[in-house]
Formats: sequence, C-alpha cells, structure tokens
Amino acid sequence: MKYVSSLSGGAASAAAHTRAMERYGKENVVAWFADTLWEDDDLYRFLNDLEGFWNQKIIRHSEGPTPLQVAERQNIIPNQKLAPCSQVLKQKPFKKFIETYEKPVTVLLGLDWSEEHRMKAPKLAYESIPGVSVDFPLMWKPYDFDVFQTVRSWGIEIPRLYKMGFPHNNCGGRCIRQGISEWQRLKVHFPERFANVRDWEAAQQAIGDSRRDYAICRDQSNGDVKPLSLADIESREVSLNMSAKQEDLFACFCSF
Repeated sequence: MKYVSSLSGGAASAAAHTRAMERYGKENVVAWFADTLWEDDDLYRFLNDLEGFWNQKIIRHSEGPTPLQVAERQNIIPNQKLAPCSQVLKQKPFKKFIETYEKPVTVLLGLDWSEEHRMKAPKLAYESIPGVSVDFPLMWKPYDFDVFQTVRSWGIEIPRLYKMGFPHNNCGGRCIRQGISEWQRLKVHFPERFANVRDWEAAQQAIGDSRRDYAICRDQSNGDVKPLSLADIESREVSLNMSAKQEDLFACFCSF
C-alpha cells in the first residue's frame, strides 16, 4: 500500500502527513501540494521548512490561473456557495494525479474530528477510483492534540496568517469562502490584497445585469441573506473576533 497526503499549506495537513510517515514509514508516504499562485510568501517558507524536517521533497503542482482568473473564465463572481477555484485548482488536478499513481493507494487528508461533516464528499470522489481509499490521520487516537504545538515541537514556526487571526493559511488570506471578519482582517493586514479583490469584484459587477446582483461575500444579519460587496465591507467598522488560541498566537507574533 502506498499513501499520498494532500497538503493545504496549513498546520493540520502537515501534522496529518507526519502522523502517516510515523505509522507507515517515510518511504511509503508522499506529499502533494496544489499552488493557487495566490499564496502568502510565508506559506512557501513553511513548505520549505517541512521539507527540511521530513527530509522529503513535496510534489508541487500549479494549474496556472489564480482563483480570480478561474472565476473570469467561468463568467461568475465567486462566493461562499459557488467557488470553482478549489475544484479547478486543487481537487481535479489531485484526482488526476491519484488516477495515474501506483495502486493500491490511500489518500490522506488533514481533516479532524471537528470536520466530520466534510469527510463524505472526498471519500466519494477519490474512492470512485479503483484501488483508492481515503483516510484521515487526525482522526487516529489521540485526536485531541494541538496541531500548532505539534508544529512548534518540530522547531518550525507557525505560518504568519494564523498569528494574524486567520483560521486558514490558504490563498494569502483571501479565500473566496471566508466571511466578513476575515475580509476585514485582510484589509487590516494586507490592504493591497484587499483592494485588488475589491476592485476586481467591482469591475465584474459593472459588466452587466447578470452579475450586478452578486457579490463575493454575504450579509446574514437579521435572518436575511443578501450579497455583500467588499466595498460595503470596507465601509463597516472593523471587528476582528479571534478565538483564545488565535489571540495567543497573535500575542506571540507581536512579541517578536
């Protein structure tokens, strides 16, 4: 049996890959990463540090377009309900890689016990390929460990987006599926990135009636769901809510 880890560039998938190597042997587990070309510079530093710690090269793949270019090609404004970038830039290329890989093979994903609701879809997608199974190393006991502390124990620094309060380390803090707080957080820490997506969205909304009533984000206050543009978010008062764990990471970052 061979094993292939799908790395997101975050701490959880890195911890999952390490667990798999410890159980199955480094020679039997490879790591694959999809680069959206929209990533934070510190994500690449993190991947380089992981390669040094694992003494193993990560397979790095890029389809070429960025998430916004994917949306342009499909003539849409992406949002939480419609985000083809993940499928086009990550899922389809990874599935294609797995289809050509030596069988039997197990796909390893970095989802944990809090994300059980997300496990069904990838199992259906990848296990439809003959000779392929899916497993989740963070669901192995003990499954209540702290992935950030685990990464630190390797002598590797946590990606800076986590320290800024982002719940993910994807797409340079501008994941199309994120909510209002994360877009506000992006504006505070990376105003040029926020402005780039804001201006792109405004240009798309101006193209025609078919897109005028759509926006990247949405407002769900008062039980009424309606599109919310980044321009509208920009005009709101910033409220960056962080969990206790994120606040601890942020304090640690600010002390450097």
